Amino acid sequence: MRFAIHHLTRFAFDQPSGHSIHDVRLTPKPASGQRVVSWRIDGPGKRSEWIDGHGNQVTTFSVAQAHQSVEIEVTGLYEYSGADQWLRYAETPTLPAPFWLRNTGMARHDASFDPLIDGLVERAAERTERVAALHELMARVGERIAYRTGVSTVDTTAIDALARGAGVAQDSAHVFIAACRRLSVPARYVSGYLRNDDPELHVGRTSHSWAEAWVPGLDWVGFDPANGISPRGDSLRVAVGLDYRDAAPVSGRRVGFGDASMTVDASVKAVD
Repeated sequence: MRFAIHHLTRFAFDQPSGHSIHDVRLTPKPASGQRVVSWRIDGPGKRSEWIDGHGNQVTTFSVAQAHQSVEIEVTGLYEYSGADQWLRYAETPTLPAPFWLRNTGMARHDASFDPLIDGLVERAAERTERVAALHELMARVGERIAYRTGVSTVDTTAIDALARGAGVAQDSAHVFIAACRRLSVPARYVSGYLRNDDPELHVGRTSHSWAEAWVPGLDWVGFDPANGISPRGDSLRVAVGLDYRDAAPVSGRRVGFGDASMTVDASVKAVD
């Protein structure tokens, strides 16, 4: 299958900014069976490319003259074939698996997660049982976190989402990651794309997010608790991190006064 992406991010400032810098983590990392046919990232000002500490490709746009808005546009086409049960990546890990056990940031956990992982500790510790235990955990997160827009923000933590019992894909991913780490299973946040022309899937008009957990012998295995599935070939990874902030598709900072707003619209649809 082949999918077309159009992703527009716009920042608007109510007072002119003298300088703004925007980091874009939207360069694909295709899995086995996936192929990026075309990909383009456009933005204003000076452009630079670099790799961050988590191994993500970053495109930075720096605008050094007075301006009141910034638009960053991504257009692309990707396809996949094959019948793998999960996305497999031919890559050398940038960081060792234990790094992804850190109890920090937006995926921090505490004792409130203990009921969610009840009965899974021993199974998750067994190499041959880990995948089954994590699928059970994913189902529990899906039952506990109802998919609902407008009840959380990009700053909502896993602890807050668990207490609220509702949120979007970002919240479900954070809760799943926090629960994995409480089980002593390395886990990380993934930002990427998933088709949003299928009414059966929980995907908004933004990029998508899911989680990956470390399984000995299999390496990183994906889990999408918002949809109750293992990410398939239509899920295209662009960045990983300990939480959303590490893998945010677009982030920025500026010199200036007044308020700023960000709007995002992403279309990911199947094409012939």
